Amino acid sequence: MNSFAIYTPTRILFGADQLPAFAEKAAQLGRHAFLMLGGGTVEKLGYLQPLVELLSGHGLQITYFRGVEPNPEAETVDRAASQLKASGADFVLAFGGGSVLDAAKAVAALVASGETTIWPFTQGGERAFQLTAALPLAVVPTTAATASEVTPYSVISNRVTGGKSMIAHEFIKPSLAWLNPVFTQGLSKTVTQDGAADILSHVFEGYLLGGNSSPLADRYSEAVMATVLETLPKLLQNPQDGPARADLMWSATLALNDYQRAGQPESQFILHAIEHSLSARHPELAHGRGLATLYPAYFRWLQAHGRAQDRLAQLGARLFDLQGTEKERADGFIERFEQWLTQNGLQQSLADLGFTAQEYADIADYAVITYGDGQQLEALGALTRQNIVEIFELTARQSVVAVA
Repeated sequence: MNSFAIYTPTRILFGADQLPAFAEKAAQLGRHAFLMLGGGTVEKLGYLQPLVELLSGHGLQITYFRGVEPNPEAETVDRAASQLKASGADFVLAFGGGSVLDAAKAVAALVASGETTIWPFTQGGERAFQLTAALPLAVVPTTAATASEVTPYSVISNRVTGGKSMIAHEFIKPSLAWLNPVFTQGLSKTVTQDGAADILSHVFEGYLLGGNSSPLADRYSEAVMATVLETLPKLLQNPQDGPARADLMWSATLALNDYQRAGQPESQFILHAIEHSLSARHPELAHGRGLATLYPAYFRWLQAHGRAQDRLAQLGARLFDLQGTEKERADGFIERFEQWLTQNGLQQSLADLGFTAQEYADIADYAVITYGDGQQLEALGALTRQNIVEIFELTARQSVVAVA
């Protein structure tokens, strides 16, 4: 097992009955909350008012910022930071999906660092990773997907430049998170599917490229994968299944809290780098949907190039009880996983998502320039522009299958 360091500053409160405790702990972060929201769903469903009442009862002042969009824009972050400064708020509160949480983390860092515009500080920017601090942050996620409630990442888009990148700092990990599975029961089938795909990607990334140095991390990741594989079909059958909603929400947090790859060597999040490059080109693309489209093609590409076959084979044995040679188990895993994607409405090609083959080279260029060294990414060896195009082309054999 390799050496590792994990920093976990987030106090997690899980369950519908944790509202009073969350309000009490949030009130300890400051006296004036800058409350960031998305499109208004949490207010329409009545989720927000009880929290506001309790916070007000603790003497907190609240300034609202509404309208954070999916794939949050750099301009939105800049505008929110300006309004926060003008308001005099001393901590940030985010209530919404992963995009709202990501925007809030960027705002907290931008203001505390004394800066006014976020884009130069994103990966690939002229001041990449030079932010220095963040305001205290409390979050209430309403989706089961990104694990933004415990991560040091904030993904930001820029429609002006056509870019999508991120900031990454340990100090933007939230101080406090309330995870209430009830808030996810109203999610659409599509959002639930996309969230499950995102969760799986977080454990796939390190598992496939991290090697065999941490058997415990392997078993941990496999447990998360197995839970998602079992839970999504239940939720597509019955979206109000409370225990399944709780399992999926907690799986999301466990999939990207750093424990999932503790003891493994560092490896790049290849699928995420490639998907962010896709959704930079088509901002309407949901992150999880893009990832699900890339999975089978990426797995087949790795297998064809003799990379991670042992890891794919281990997944075949442990998730699907497959036997045979290493190659047979690896091939079998890819086939069985594609079947699962198809059965759960997550099988599609890039063409189905509106991409054309003429875009592939430009998207691959963006990936290696923004997330690599300008020439390649690293996936147990070089992953060049041409290799990324090959992965895109492999999605052509995938097709949309609807789930009733």
